[in-house]
Amino acid sequence: MISEFVREQKRYTQNELCHILKCKEHIDVSNLTIEHILPQKENAAVWKKEVGADYGRVYETYLHTLGNLTITGHNSELGTKAFEEKKKIIRQNSKANILNREVLSADTWTEKSILHRAEILADILIEEFKYIEIHSDTNESTELTFDVNSNFDFSNTKPGEMIFVGEHTKVSSWADLLAKTMNTAFDLDAETITDLATKDYSIPYATRIYISNDERKIRKPKQIDNSGIYFEANLSANGIISFIKDLLAKLQLDTDDFSFSLSEVPFDIDNEDTWAEGLIPVAKLFYNFVENLVEKELIDSAELENLKTKEYTKNLFQATDYPAIANSRTDNMGNSLQKRYRAKAINFNGSEIYVSTQFFDSDRDAVIDWYRSHL
Repeated sequence: MISEFVREQKRYTQNELCHILKCKEHIDVSNLTIEHILPQKENAAVWKKEVGADYGRVYETYLHTLGNLTITGHNSELGTKAFEEKKKIIRQNSKANILNREVLSADTWTEKSILHRAEILADILIEEFKYIEIHSDTNESTELTFDVNSNFDFSNTKPGEMIFVGEHTKVSSWADLLAKTMNTAFDLDAETITDLATKDYSIPYATRIYISNDERKIRKPKQIDNSGIYFEANLSANGIISFIKDLLAKLQLDTDDFSFSLSEVPFDIDNEDTWAEGLIPVAKLFYNFVENLVEKELIDSAELENLKTKEYTKNLFQATDYPAIANSRTDNMGNSLQKRYRAKAINFNGSEIYVSTQFFDSDRDAVIDWYRSHL
């Protein structure tokens, strides 16, 4: 049942979120992160006792499922604390009442408690997220996702979100991404981080110290919480990725346990290397191409009118189900609530045209060939 509501990505204002959660005052969502009630750090003694003899199976099956997750601005405070302590912190600080109601009313946190809460939250979500038909690249801010093995120069880019051991966290800069990674790493495995600090840890082939108990040994030290452990914060984007990659190995985590998305990435209409899959969504690429052709007067009104028809568009881009161009952002919605065109219009001869977000990546080569044919 839970999978039925995962049909649409939707952004909420604080007022809308408050309406769904039925809170009496606005919630500031800017600093919220996902918190696991049953914690991610495996084999915590207090939680093995809480869950009981079946702890191993419950941990593997339900750790990252809906019933075990909440949102909080107090992630570092909750950590691996006992269930009663977590409830106390949530009760004192959380305003998302409906989200935490079953957590606060539970006497213990076991498989039964997790499944009970999942059913209740799923019913709320299924009611809120109605089924609509969607296609790839429907969200015009489609994120660009990478991991520590991505062969890409991250200079002059800006991260937007990181995913570390299943937790999604918004970040504002590379420095912010590193700081939040270090705090989470310490929360996951304080013993290993402490050991690295004692040994004045450095990544292979580096000349500087990256983690230490002595801040004087680090060029720009930043402390992990109030631990007395410092890490090097003066690193380039590529240096940060190298740091995190080696740190994952030290924590005995897979590289798949860490990924991140970019909110900004260099794009150069004259550099075909920036047109590639994995760097820019094909729908955004098509928008850039149309904008460039209009600016250079390399596309005429007749072709733009043709692109406003499904038949002409589909003849060019076989996987696309909707006209590539429209007169309004709300065109071709049918019975759906999904807007199929970008909010930012392009001015053509005094009129606004809107470019579709409805592209599959299988049409990337066709989009590139179409653009080249105009040059």
